[in-house]
Amino acid sequence: MTWRRAGLLVCFGLLAACGRGAAWKAYFHDDPLPYYLFVPQGVTNPAPPALMVGLLGEAGDIVDCFDLWQKLAEERGMALICPELAGGDSLIDNIDAGRDLGTVLTDVYAGQAFQPRFFLAGYGDAGEFALNYALQFPQVVSGVAVMAVDEFPAPSANASSIPFLLALGDGDRARKPAADAATEAWRQTGLSFRLVSIRGDDRQPTQDFARLAAELCQQTAR
Repeated sequence: MTWRRAGLLVCFGLLAACGRGAAWKAYFHDDPLPYYLFVPQGVTNPAPPALMVGLLGEAGDIVDCFDLWQKLAEERGMALICPELAGGDSLIDNIDAGRDLGTVLTDVYAGQAFQPRFFLAGYGDAGEFALNYALQFPQVVSGVAVMAVDEFPAPSANASSIPFLLALGDGDRARKPAADAATEAWRQTGLSFRLVSIRGDDRQPTQDFARLAAELCQQTAR
């Protein structure tokens, strides 16, 4: 590939990203860090809406995250936030990412009324980050849905009030042994941990996973 052609491909990629971002411009915020936020309007339910935090990590940027879940959030009257966290290329064991998530949530809760506990949805390395975060701060998390997780943190009985859902593509044979082992280990600790098979091979977050996450978020709202 020539340098000229490579440069053109980069330019086209940037234009595509800008175009996708422009579609969600009204939902974009850049303080205290970049994030997209959707808040349902005209909801008749007097209770504050549930808030789902979507994280894709190295699988996609915050525009991809918003593309995946915004329509589902709108249909269910839920709020959605897709933040850009430190170490976006790898959120696993990333202390700065946890700090950033706390910072942006503190800012969002200060300006809006949501359910007091938020829901975490993560794919790939962001899924492992979501599991770790929920185990560390179970008092603020209502539930967790993850997909394509390679390694699982040690479970803790302190998170017994949180429902966990692991989506596994029916074509993903490589991750199945670890998923089965994690399901058994987490259940033995007394946690609500459900393994669900969905269509696909886990190469990318799917609409089936997005729907399952949105449904569990809605169910856990309180």
